[in-house]
Amino acid sequence: MCLALKIIGAMLIVLAGFSAGSCFSHNLYARRDFLKKLIVYLSNLSTNMRYNSADIFSISTLSAQTSDIEYFRFEQTEYNAPFSEQWVEIIKSLPKSISLANTDKELLKDFGTELGKTDVEGQLRHIELYKTIFEKQLDDAEKDIRQKSKLYRTMGLFTGTTIALMII
Repeated sequence: MCLALKIIGAMLIVLAGFSAGSCFSHNLYARRDFLKKLIVYLSNLSTNMRYNSADIFSISTLSAQTSDIEYFRFEQTEYNAPFSEQWVEIIKSLPKSISLANTDKELLKDFGTELGKTDVEGQLRHIELYKTIFEKQLDDAEKDIRQKSKLYRTMGLFTGTTIALMII
């Protein structure tokens, strides 16, 4: 009876280790998926800015709706503060589940604080600059997935197995 409990406990520890590794691996994929949507958002933002004469709040909301990235939508009741301040608040409130790196968040803050402050051509150049930067971030995220995703799962499995063997 005691041996059976040890074996069940060991199997649960192995499973917990593998699950932890899988969670770390999933975070890599979540970051990549967000960056892909962000690049689509930037493309849509550029297009909408070029052909739509609405204010920056409306353009951002329209671009967010067509990009399937709901974080950058603004309600009309929120228009009482400057865009840059509201943008920074949105970036601060992004959920941890999208697993952005600190550099990603800083780049997003920098992007939004300068958006809407120049003429249309200046804003379009600004968007293209940050689109290029975020494409580089996406490449880095995909590289991390190739290098670390399997490693995290394997290390979680081995760590769980090691602890389980030490207990038995």
